[in-house]
Amino acid sequence: MKSGLMRSLRDSPQLGELMSVFADTFRLLERGIGPLLELAIRLWLAEVFFVSGVLKFASWETALYLSANEYPVSWMDPVTAAYLGVSIELVGSLLLAIGLMTRFAALSMMCLSLVIQFSYSAFDIQLLWAAFFGWFALHGAGPLSVDHFLKRGLAAIAVPLASACGRLCDTMTACALPVFQLALRVWIAAALVTAAGVQAMQVNADYASWLPVTSILHLPATIAAITAIALAAGVATRAVAFALVLSAIALPMIDPATGFVWQWILLYGLIAAFGAGPVAIDAALARWFKHVFPQLEGKPAFSLEGLPRVVVIGAGFGGLACARALRQAKVRVTLIDRHNYHLFQPLLYQVATAALSPGDIAAPVRGLFRDYFNTRVLLGSVTGVDTRNRKVLLGASSEPYDYLVLATGASHSYFGRDEWAPYAPGLKRVEDAIEVRRRMLMAFERAEACDNAGERASLLTFLIVGGGPTGVELAGAIAELARFGMEKDFRRFDPASARVILVQAASRLLPAFPESLSAAAQRALQKLGVEVLVGSRVEKIDDVGVTVSGQRISALTVLWAAGVIASPAAKWLG
Repeated sequence: MKSGLMRSLRDSPQLGELMSVFADTFRLLERGIGPLLELAIRLWLAEVFFVSGVLKFASWETALYLSANEYPVSWMDPVTAAYLGVSIELVGSLLLAIGLMTRFAALSMMCLSLVIQFSYSAFDIQLLWAAFFGWFALHGAGPLSVDHFLKRGLAAIAVPLASACGRLCDTMTACALPVFQLALRVWIAAALVTAAGVQAMQVNADYASWLPVTSILHLPATIAAITAIALAAGVATRAVAFALVLSAIALPMIDPATGFVWQWILLYGLIAAFGAGPVAIDAALARWFKHVFPQLEGKPAFSLEGLPRVVVIGAGFGGLACARALRQAKVRVTLIDRHNYHLFQPLLYQVATAALSPGDIAAPVRGLFRDYFNTRVLLGSVTGVDTRNRKVLLGASSEPYDYLVLATGASHSYFGRDEWAPYAPGLKRVEDAIEVRRRMLMAFERAEACDNAGERASLLTFLIVGGGPTGVELAGAIAELARFGMEKDFRRFDPASARVILVQAASRLLPAFPESLSAAAQRALQKLGVEVLVGSRVEKIDDVGVTVSGQRISALTVLWAAGVIASPAAKWLG
């Protein structure tokens, strides 16, 4: 019965998808939000202690007087206590801010906070300081720190004790951090229950030395008890912590008598980002779910032997969407593309106008599917499809399939005038964008060296055929580059004098968009100095210019954005 339940859970694609969403969300919180939150806490703590240290250092006599009379430490000489305290505040805060030797700086500042709390005057904020410092002493500073950047290098160099310190820090994190996380949750739970009891029974008890009952949220007794039990046990910890964050923000707005203590929001946020830790029911449930859904850790959720073979040709938007949609399905997916990267085509015009590099819009395909155990990425050029034997032909080799998906996209269409292609390149591939960029930049360079005014005018005339999204983007980007990106680069001509012409056969730009947007796009282009010719047809393109509706335009840089045609791959299927 138990194995049957496990199989039914494992075979539920909806539940598996939901678990994947939860896992991705938790990873985003821990890896995306967590480092930013840790940095904010470090900077806040560093600022508080640095200002305190500077004030004491600036008025040293007052600091000595306070250490000897107002805030004496029974087990330390007042002068020594003053020197040690100010040194920790100044040096420790600087180290904490940049994240250098963070664990040791945090440990010393935590000790200082506890001494202040138990030997001087007890305040909630000092307990919160100690909680934050304890986290950094055991967890470290996180990715946004000098320690993180130096860690790998220090482990490999021959500096004495460097590797030993690294191992000690890792051991502290592995062994002591789970205990600290449990203690932190129980401590907050006790404070919530105690604060609710004090509020409900009006009990005058002194909890200030070890429980922050003054500043913590004073929730109704029942809600406080439920929240405390969930926190202490580590059940739905992230959700409970997030609810406490919202409560700490909302309750002071509803009831002004409720104090707004933003330090609690940071502490709850830390728990929401990093979870309850290993010693919690949440951790046990996570281990169970990973056993039921091994794909959460990238492990095979089922055997691929004998499953249907799905071959997807093309790693564009369509191919990626198809392969991703099948990641939970009981099939074997093979994704084939002649490139090992996915190209974000909408930003090709940025590459063509030198605003981005090709690497900025091309992502490796294998990296996108490294966690999908049933998906294989294959680099190769498909030369045909053998429909009789159900094979995809890859030159001398082949790939069998049970189901075939053609997602090979589209290519340029010159509407039967393919002889124009050498003179007017389109924009569908990285190679196209690089060629367009080369022609455009070389036009400016040749214009600088040109002595003939007429030839220079031809070099500085850029004509784009097609008023769809690509044509509009290209025209605007070229005009902006000429007027605002090269204004001081040339000496013999003004780049702003470049002529950018956009030719559209239809009666308006962007015909697939509402007329109001078409008009707005045309106004924006004209404001940049682009000449927009609507209702105009290109009749001829050669190496020296273009004929548009009977008018000859001398332009040595012509770009094609007028039309596309489906990939000829469909012909393979007959």
